[in-house]
Amino acid sequence: MKVLMTTMEYDVIKVGGLSAALTSIAQTMKRFAEPKVILPRSGRAVPWRKLGSKEYPNVMVDVFNHQGVEVYTLSNVVLDEREVYPEPANDKAIKKINEFGERLIEVVDALDFDVVHMHDFFAYRTMGKFREMGKPVLLTIHRLHREYPNWFYGEKIALEKADFVTVVGKSYYQEDEKELFEKYRDKTTHVFNGIDTNFWSVNASSYARLPRKERRKLVLRRYGLTDGIFYLYVGRFDPVQKGVDVLLKASETFLAEEEVRMIVVGVGDKKLEQWSKTLEEKFPSKFKAINKLLKREEVRDLYSSADFALIPSLFEPFGLVQLEAMSCECVPIGSRTGGIKDTVISYEEDREKATGFLVEKGKPEALLQAMRQALEIYRNSPNVVEQMRKNGRRRCETLFRWEVSCQQYFKLYQKLLENRGHAK
Repeated sequence: MKVLMTTMEYDVIKVGGLSAALTSIAQTMKRFAEPKVILPRSGRAVPWRKLGSKEYPNVMVDVFNHQGVEVYTLSNVVLDEREVYPEPANDKAIKKINEFGERLIEVVDALDFDVVHMHDFFAYRTMGKFREMGKPVLLTIHRLHREYPNWFYGEKIALEKADFVTVVGKSYYQEDEKELFEKYRDKTTHVFNGIDTNFWSVNASSYARLPRKERRKLVLRRYGLTDGIFYLYVGRFDPVQKGVDVLLKASETFLAEEEVRMIVVGVGDKKLEQWSKTLEEKFPSKFKAINKLLKREEVRDLYSSADFALIPSLFEPFGLVQLEAMSCECVPIGSRTGGIKDTVISYEEDREKATGFLVEKGKPEALLQAMRQALEIYRNSPNVVEQMRKNGRRRCETLFRWEVSCQQYFKLYQKLLENRGHAK
């Protein structure tokens, strides 16, 4: 079975978690089917092995092999805009997304595939063409974008036209977006994202053989900080979703009262970036702001040495950060929402099975209180934190493996093809 996956992000063409998810899904799906990925080139140099090129009237298609996955990149003046989602997103990014859909219509007849797996709505303008070709479409919602009306308009079209819909988080579609997904309840389910526990592992990190405290000391030194109990944030500086303002407000109080270490990693909203730099100037021995994207290996080293991962999202359909942290035996402190709630077992709810702490979303004081609680437990009952580390790693290994997700997707592909066959 040949599966065409449409996306805006894959491997090095990325902004955030969608790239990580897409790359893992495509690579894991090789065990069940033949995945092919198609996306805008976004002006990026890619390290993949080139197989060929084809020029069309309005677009250039380059074909690559990335570790056994065929990747097609589309290039023209609009699609080679280097920002994956150019700002302002509701104007320029939607123009690029619409161009992607139109150019897909131009090239898709030459591609060999049986079923389409749309990751988010980005190929929504091609859905009529897919229907003409008799190719069933599975739409996976990684997140909705109500904050951009032009995006949300496309998302509603995609939901209407898709043959079946999956959502990456159970709570996201059954609670957070219940009213919307209720309209499509007969063709919607959830398929959790997963985590590559071989890559996201302390054993694969730098200084893997050292005790965690020694590893922490070396990694903090790498970023100009001396050793101390270590809190970490990695994610987009997204003012709508990620709660970075909540994090920075809580952290300002926390850093003023406690001798801890904190690193925040991310890019995005310039006001939030400046706020993070202001905190670095105020607490130079405690706080480091890294306003750039780090390589996955660098992020793995951070999770493999940090004590606590901060995840203050205001909403999170699924989120990979908490799994990356738990897989590297770092204890998450996250918002009680969406996929974070689906994956983290809170200390307040089950102390024996706990993998982290959950707090009310959008409340700096709630986050601050959890940061204090985690610090107190670490200092007075380190064995409790150690048990959380083990619980989190075990939970990733048993429940959130990409093989499980891809098996579910593959069964849906089969069902869609069977239904399409009956329809004929």
